[in-house]
Amino acid sequence: MMVPGDKKYFVYPDCVDGRKSFNGLAGIVRGELNRDPGNGDVFIFVSRSRQSIKLLFWEHGGFVIYYKKMDNGNFEVPPLRADGQGRHISEIQLLQVIRGIEFQKEKQRTGNRKTNLTLEQ
Repeated sequence: MMVPGDKKYFVYPDCVDGRKSFNGLAGIVRGELNRDPGNGDVFIFVSRSRQSIKLLFWEHGGFVIYYKKMDNGNFEVPPLRADGQGRHISEIQLLQVIRGIEFQKEKQRTGNRKTNLTLEQ
């Protein structure tokens, strides 16, 4: 997939009915995310089963939906951050989501003098 470049990527924090299409997803963007779905940003939705994902974005005069369904496994989105910016993810994180890469939670490990951040295994 060619991910639209120079965009902002927003994850809808709840699962959605996988049958939703252009109007339903755009309505969620307007009503619940308080954003304009036609501004060119990419909005990411995961189905309740987490086996399918839809990306909604505006391109050249119309909405585009990218849809992917996994045969095995589930889609996972990065954990939402506590700083209020949790719905926004990077292009790299989006590619990881689309490829089905599992996100690991960070945990804090204390050392003698320094505090290091490591990834849970």
